[in-house]
Amino acid sequence: MARAAAKKVKPRKRLTGDERRESILEAALGCFLEKGYIATTINDIREASGATTGSIYHFFDGKGALATALLEDAIAGWSGESQAAGDTAEAFVKAAAGGLVTWGLKNPELFRFTDEIRTLAVTAPEFAEVADALSEGSGGPTYAKFVKAKKVKDLPWPVAHSLILGPAYNYLRLATAGRARVAAKRASEAIADAAWAAVKG
Repeated sequence: MARAAAKKVKPRKRLTGDERRESILEAALGCFLEKGYIATTINDIREASGATTGSIYHFFDGKGALATALLEDAIAGWSGESQAAGDTAEAFVKAAAGGLVTWGLKNPELFRFTDEIRTLAVTAPEFAEVADALSEGSGGPTYAKFVKAKKVKDLPWPVAHSLILGPAYNYLRLATAGRARVAAKRASEAIADAAWAAVKG
């Protein structure tokens, strides 16, 4: 009797620590987007990532730490897109608004997650620090410098921050849900121009 040929199983590549951490983060993001942050469990993330529970806890203290790591990635990516091309008030404002739009369109899933956490952070104490970073941003001192130089309106930073970034957030909510079909460059430029018009001195 002939023996059936054994099916060759391709060995799975062993992930490095950095690759495992990244795969856990990607799985967590997928779970958070599918179920929402509150409904997602570590078990959901374990199943989606193929990692063990121990491996997840080796890299992250829990669900909140996973969310914080994703938010830190988001803030770093957005900051990279928001580098001003000059040191003028106009360049600062336009880079902030246009950079958020550019980053959000390139990273729609991460934007949607960040936006969910911005909303949750109002009432979730574990995100208090992140909420402050997202709602206040790091531009307050720079804006104050331009107020002193009479280049922008003398507004409290939370108000100026809302005028500069509020329209960008609103546009991205529509765009990342597939409800705003505008070329990325055009959207970014239009929102940057509107942000500058709202606060220029």
